[in-house]
Amino acid sequence: MTENAGGILSRGALIALDAYWAIKLFDYVGGVNIIYQGTHYIHKASADDPNWAIWKYTYSGNNITQIEGPLTGSWTNRATLGWL
Repeated sequence: MTENAGGILSRGALIALDAYWAIKLFDYVGGVNIIYQGTHYIHKASADDPNWAIWKYTYSGNNITQIEGPLTGSWTNRATLGWL
């Protein structure tokens, strides 16, 4: 059985896509739970670059209940993107 991960039908394709990102940033709440994850295809991209792919994680306690994204924008302004 093949799992569909965002339209990608094989684990190999998912690994290849993950390798595409040259840099990843994470923002934690309370130093424990990831609240934002950002990826960019250019190594050493500026945090102000508007081409970051950013995900937002919502929690209930320590359990992830929702993942939004990716939305495109600057890492610096990640909290102001069009999140629910």
